[in-house]
Amino acid sequence: MSQTERIFDILYRLSREGGYVRLSGISERFGISVRQAGRDIEYIRDRVLPDSSSLIYDRAIRAYRISDDADILSSWRERMILSLALYDAAASDTPGGLELSSSIPSSMRKVLSHVEYRENRRSLIGDERFIGAVIRAFDEDLTLELIYHKQGGHAGERRLVEPLRLINYESAWYLLSYDLGKKAIRTFRLSRVESLSVTGRKAFRRSEEEIRRIARGAYGIFMTSSEPEAYTMRFSGGAALSVSAEIWHDEQKGRWIDGYVYELTVPAMGPKELISRILSYGKEAVPVSPPAFVDGYWKELEAMMERGRVR
Repeated sequence: MSQTERIFDILYRLSREGGYVRLSGISERFGISVRQAGRDIEYIRDRVLPDSSSLIYDRAIRAYRISDDADILSSWRERMILSLALYDAAASDTPGGLELSSSIPSSMRKVLSHVEYRENRRSLIGDERFIGAVIRAFDEDLTLELIYHKQGGHAGERRLVEPLRLINYESAWYLLSYDLGKKAIRTFRLSRVESLSVTGRKAFRRSEEEIRRIARGAYGIFMTSSEPEAYTMRFSGGAALSVSAEIWHDEQKGRWIDGYVYELTVPAMGPKELISRILSYGKEAVPVSPPAFVDGYWKELEAMMERGRVR
């Protein structure tokens, strides 16, 4: 029985209302020594929980439980179940048939069997085929060489990059990298990569703080090392209610105008992704600023109307 399965099982039992675990119970359930069960508890306390003091030994019940003062139980169970369901769904479709889902213990199988993740779209091209090489590059701090096809382009371009982040965004995989040829941050969609290989060249190690700033500094998937700009849009009707309950970016600002129009401002590197998104709301969404955002929106609308006339 793997330690991963034991950790999942212990976390699940701790997250339940009034949940607790005893070393003897862990030992009997998984056929391990009490000493190993104690090491599992130490691993969870020191490496899994956000605060090691959250997991305490309650002498009254002679068991381990989450402290009453710990601020992690309110939505922890729900988040863990949903995360495991996503993990289970991903594992069942892993290239090579890896049975990762077998590490999820039977204690939570009943619950997970009722939780389903559906992807509304998937690439016909298996963009997962390069993930192994990307992970190796991260692990060994090496650069990657790839041949990339731009959208609408024909001949692929050879790029030498330092990988920074592997991101799953709207059911597609993207590689955020520093392009050594362009000397700039670039985002590559893996389904447009023709070939990818790990080189023997060492990659420059950037700080986690810098990478996080680049990866999460602006709305959308296409990032650069430059500073983002504030983009503002307004929504009415059903779109206003929907958007007011959503988080588009951690640093967004929203406000109601006259009680029925919702104004949202998010940092972004450019208008392209935001234009596509607000167009999906039809007449219930309009751009406000900056001017390039507004101009781009109306130009895209005109182009859509022109394409409709041609047909």
